[in-house]
Order: sequence, then C-alpha cells, then structure tokens
Amino acid sequence: MARRKKNNKTSIGCLFWIALILLVLVIFLFNRETIQNVIDETGFLDIIAKEREERTPEVEQIEIPEDEEEPAGVSEVEITSGPATTEEPEQAEEDTVIALEVEPETAEPETAAHETPETTQKVRRSKMYFIEIKDDGDIMMKDIVRPVYYIDSPLTETMNTLLEGLSSSELNMGLISLIPEQTKLLSISINGGTAYLNFSDSFRFNAFGVEGYNAQLKQVVYTATEFSSVETVQILIEGSLNEYMGPEGVFIGEPLSRADF
Repeated sequence: MARRKKNNKTSIGCLFWIALILLVLVIFLFNRETIQNVIDETGFLDIIAKEREERTPEVEQIEIPEDEEEPAGVSEVEITSGPATTEEPEQAEEDTVIALEVEPETAEPETAAHETPETTQKVRRSKMYFIEIKDDGDIMMKDIVRPVYYIDSPLTETMNTLLEGLSSSELNMGLISLIPEQTKLLSISINGGTAYLNFSDSFRFNAFGVEGYNAQLKQVVYTATEFSSVETVQILIEGSLNEYMGPEGVFIGEPLSRADF
C-alpha cells in the first residue's frame, strides 16, 4: 500500500514537469517574435560571440605565394615532428691548409732613356818604380811593367797600383817599396804638364830618414813622369802645399822632376 502511494507521487511529479516545459514552449512559440526583437535590440548574441572570440586564441596563417622563387643557395629543410635531437656536424679528420703562392712582382725594365750607358774598361801596360838595395847599400830604382785596367784616368789607376805595393813574386826578386803602407791617393789633376798628387797624411812619415824620403819621392815622380802629359810632380798633403817633409826637411815646396834626384 505504501509502495503504491510512492509511485503515484512520482508519476504526478513527472507530469508536473512535463506540463511546465510544454507551457514554457507554448509561451515561447507565441512570443517568438517578441523575444527575437528583444535579443536583436540588446545585442545578446553579439556579446556571446565576442566572449567566445576572446577565449579562443587566433592562429595567424601565413600564406606563402607559390610563384615566389627560392633564393639562390638556400635548400629546403624538412621538419618532422618528434623529439628534438641536435646533431653536431662531423668534424673533418684533418684541417686542410691551402697555400697560396704569390708570385713576386717583377720590376719592368726601365726605358732606354734611363738606361746607364755601358762603360768600356781599357787596359794599359804601365811602368812603375820600386826600390832595389844593392849589396854595397846603394839604393837603385827598378821598374816593373804591369797591366793596369782603367775607365777614364790611367794615371790615377797606375798610382793606386803603385801604392798597393809588390806582389809575392816581385818580393822574391828582392824589391821593396819605401812609400808608407797607409798612404792613400786622395785626388789627382794635371795642369800645364804638372801632375798635382794629393796624398793622405801618412805620406809624410818615413822611418828610414832622408834616404827613405828621397826614395819614396823618386818612386812617385818616376812613375808619374812615365806619362807623356806629365813633366813634373807637385806633392800635396791632405790638400795643402807643404815646404818640407819630415824632421830632416826634405823639400817638396815646388814641382819635382827626375832631374831633382
């Protein structure tokens, strides 16, 4: 009896809710136009759509034109989904060293206008004088003929050869030179048959006294006067004209000839 009463109450409740829903549906159908107008006036649907747009993040789509050409030197890269793996490029076993050979620039030959004219070397057989000491102590002049190579002044080269001294074979002949070893010929000029020979300061010091001074002067004067253009010789020391040479006072203040000895 109690179960039957409970089932009746449940059936009555269901019928009540069904009747209520039907009533609301009937009211909605009869007032559909009015409800539609109210929704349009209030913009209820626009508000709901706007809220949905704000909640849903927009996904930007980028369109890539099909006709656009790929830039030169760029290759396609295929991207696959999955765990990201980083692959290091394989390192070459050995570094390759490229050596660039740079050829040195060769200087172009200068034009003919700047070319130095070739100098022609000449040769002259010059007679120069050295000293021979006899068994009795007498000092004698001994001439030696040598080939002398020169360009424009055979007298200068001949006098320089005289100052260089004797060769080993000439020394074996018993010849000597009494011109001081450190003597240098500084300059030479010829004027009016007189050769002006300018020697370094070493020329005025001779360890053999008066005979040594006279011998060295004879060597110079005899050798210079072998040239046809030279008659006398004026001795200069460091560019200056001195009256005497050495403490013995050997006179050199005037041009000397072979006749003065």
